Amino acid sequence: MTRQQIAWYAGVSVKTLRNWCKPYRKELEALGLQPGMVILPPNIVQWICDKFCIDVEP
Repeated sequence: MTRQQIAWYAGVSVKTLRNWCKPYRKELEALGLQPGMVILPPNIVQWICDKFCIDVEP
């Protein structure tokens, strides 16, 4: 899943989603997030959705 897709489910812009994640950058990097990643791995998507209460289920 991409950041854009997660942002859409959250009802915010990608910029807002990035700002939400900024304080947790070190934690996300420990999970495997790398600069420039387009497709996020499932464990990072799950972490973001759990942290910010985003429902991505159809």
